[in-house]
Order: sequence, then structure tokens, then C-alpha cells
Amino acid sequence: MKAQLHSSGDPSRLAALLLPQICPIFSSSRALPAGRLAPLGATSHFHQGLLAMFAELCRRSQYRWLLLTALVALGGVGCDLTPKPALITVYSPSLEVSFPLPQGWTADEATTQAGFSMQTFTGRSVDVPDRPGIRVQILAGPMPSDGIAEVSRRFRGELNVDFERAATLADREATEWGFVSADEEESSRLLLADVDDTLYGLFVRGEARTLTAYGDALDRMFKEFSVERSQFFDTYEAPGGKIRIKHPRSWTRTHAAASGGESLFVGFRSPPLAVELEGTTVHATLEVSVNKVEPDKTVESFYAERTELLGDNYRLVRHETLDDVRAISTLYYVETQLVDYLERTVYFVHDGISYIYKLNARNQVYYAVEPWIDEIVLSFFDDEKKHGNFD
Repeated sequence: MKAQLHSSGDPSRLAALLLPQICPIFSSSRALPAGRLAPLGATSHFHQGLLAMFAELCRRSQYRWLLLTALVALGGVGCDLTPKPALITVYSPSLEVSFPLPQGWTADEATTQAGFSMQTFTGRSVDVPDRPGIRVQILAGPMPSDGIAEVSRRFRGELNVDFERAATLADREATEWGFVSADEEESSRLLLADVDDTLYGLFVRGEARTLTAYGDALDRMFKEFSVERSQFFDTYEAPGGKIRIKHPRSWTRTHAAASGGESLFVGFRSPPLAVELEGTTVHATLEVSVNKVEPDKTVESFYAERTELLGDNYRLVRHETLDDVRAISTLYYVETQLVDYLERTVYFVHDGISYIYKLNARNQVYYAVEPWIDEIVLSFFDDEKKHGNFD
């Protein structure tokens, strides 16, 4: 079984991230299909899904006619933080970012206007469970000419500054603020960073008591908020520094083994991407195998040899040749006695060295984060020095 599971708390229900695609600005949250992997406990509701900064941009642009109003209608059970809900890593393909989010929150549809992509997530109040008590908004777009300090002022609105401190995002300088209302009943947190002329933001606002209740989760959210573009991935260097493997910063290395300068095997695991009914978290895995082969070995002959070793439980879903890098990529549906999963495999041969990259994930999880997996695959070939040798 390739998809790894481990125990994690006692969540109230199954949750997984299945982010919807970009749609018009006044869109409703969708309760995504239920089943073995249901999404974030989503319920139908409308939302005020635009940031104050975006409103300011609208007033300056052709989008002035937009009036930012929406009806909030959340139903269901209250927010129970005892035990605390499991954190599930959200990947947003339109913004190319990831961050942990409490299980059971709703995910609104991503929107794009005036050059900015943004998405809103909502949690319930700890005081009045049938109403929203906290919202998280993420955004990415062109860096405004008036700078980050002015952007933060628009987010702050009428709130008072509680704190301001330095932070980092994608190895770039960032700033985090805390804001609070005069009566201390409302508070917010904001992270802004200029990453190569792109403004990235993470904004949380809601009832002060609800933000306090989710304090630990918010601390992790701000700490682990990541830009998921290959140039910002971490790099694992094999002993000797001749072979380098890039991977998302949120994916942890689980094992590494080398044998006599002839082979290398390295494994990585994603953060939790879903929670099962019994409370176990579901992860994706990346396994990289590097071996010496005959100097005249081609990727076509190597691929043919490897596919002959696959069992009857492998069913080919997709096959493609990556002509620009002379590699072969396949997607297999794999059935086992315990679990079914999808396996994305990339085969590559360079200068007498073979590389096999395997990405495994449960079926629905795979399709939810496939753009992330595509970015990981691209990272295999974006560094000319990474394909070295054992000598």
C-alpha cells in the first residue's frame, strides 16, 4: 500500500480538500460530493468574499460598479474545539499556495478580479454555532505601487494595531500584523509579502473569542503558509552533493538509503490532505529511485523493462512523453486488498543513471491536488545540475 496513514485525534467527520475552480465573483460555497472523502464539512452559503484592499482597487478601476454585499447563511452543528479539529493542508491551484486549515471549515470558490486571485474559508463561532465566527482569506496578485504598509492599512480598517513583527515567506521578507477593535470583541491577523513582484497575503478576521479558540491552529497556519512554486521548493542533496531532489517544503523526508555508489532511494510524505471516518489522516507520498544503468540505456528501453514488472493490479490511466526533457510519465490506478490509489510515475535516464519518481495518493485526494503534483513533476527537471552521478 503506497498511501500512508497515521493516527490523528478524533475528528467529528471525514474531511478532504477538493477546491473548486475559479468562478464569478458573487459565487456560493458548494457542499462537495459526500462519500469516503468528503470536503471540509462544506455547507451551502454566500459570503463577503472580497478583501478591503480589493475593494480599494475596484474603486480605482473599471470594477467600481461592484458592491460588496452578501448574505451569510450557515447551518449545522457548532464549532467544537474539544478535542481540537484535525488540521488539513489546503492547496489552492489558482494561487499556488498551501496552508493548514481546521477540519470542518467551508471553502468558498476561488475568484479572480483586477489581476488578483483570492479565496475565502469560513469557520463557525464558538459562542453562536449557527453563525460564522472567523474567516480566512488568501490572495495573490501584482504588487501594488504604494507598498505593503499602505496595503496593510486597508486591511486594518477601523481596528487598532495590536502588534507588528517580521516574518518570512518563500525566503523573502514578510510582515505580520495583529489588529483589534476598541471594544476588543473583534480581531484580525494579517501576513503580507512581496515575492518577486507578486503580493501574497493571508488574512484572518472574526470574533476575538473565536480567534483565541483557534489560536494554535492560526499560529500553524501563519507559520506554514507556503508558496508552492518549484523555485521555492526545498532541495535534498544525496551524499556527495551530486544528485539533488526538489520537494515542497511542507513534505517531510521519511527515509533515505544509498548503496555503494550504485543506487539511491529517498522517500517523502505530504502533510495531511484528508481525514478518514475513523480519524486517521491521509497523505500523498513521493518516492525517488536512482540507479546506475548501461551507458547506452534509453528512457524507452528502461520504461519497457520496468513496466514488465508491474502486476495485474496496475491499470494504465494515462501515458505521455515529456519531449522537452526526454522523460515518460504515466498514471496508474492501483488496487490492493487494503486501499485503491493513483500512482504517477516519471521515468528518466541521463548519462548512465536512471531515475524513477513515484507520486502516490488516494484517488480523490490525487485529483484534488493534481496541479500541485504537476508542479512537483516539473521540479524534477528545472535544475541542470541536479542530475549528477555517483562518481
